[in-house]
Amino acid sequence: CEKLVLPSYVRDEAIRIYREALRKGLVRGRSIVSMVAASLYAACRKLGVPVRLKKVAEISVMAYDERGETKALENAKKEVSRCYRLLLKELRLPVKLADPSIYVRGIVERAELPSEAEEIARDVIRRAKETRIIAGKDPLGVAAAAVYVACVMLDIHKTQKEIARAAGVTEVTIRNRYKELRERLKLEIPE
Repeated sequence: CEKLVLPSYVRDEAIRIYREALRKGLVRGRSIVSMVAASLYAACRKLGVPVRLKKVAEISVMAYDERGETKALENAKKEVSRCYRLLLKELRLPVKLADPSIYVRGIVERAELPSEAEEIARDVIRRAKETRIIAGKDPLGVAAAAVYVACVMLDIHKTQKEIARAAGVTEVTIRNRYKELRERLKLEIPE
């Protein structure tokens, strides 16, 4: 929680989830680090706090494996994901679908964009939700594309690569979501 700069109420919920898993015997035979990380991720999802599984796994690897090798990270992500699915199933945890709007501010700040970009991106996301064109799409990818739309509308010269880096998604994701948003919302912006 400290490394991810998460509030104490998230930590408290993660502790509650982990204790419940411990009580039900779900920890036995599994990595404690992975179960703790999965509990933290589950708490974040339950409380609607934007954090990516990859980031939680990365922090857990760095905290307990000083080498932080790529292979260790890949294995950690798979194991944390497996433990998270187990927690969801066995503890019947509610899963909130992440709202793309919660990622906008972070992307705008990392890309060093003006606040107008955030306002426009949130409006694009609101319109996209109303027309149901983002259902089932990665919320972070949608948020990144909306920020890119805002850049184009404000004539701010940021590349898809720069926005992708700020958001932690691929350029292809931004390109695909941008195209969908432009066409389905009938936005008057260039291709």
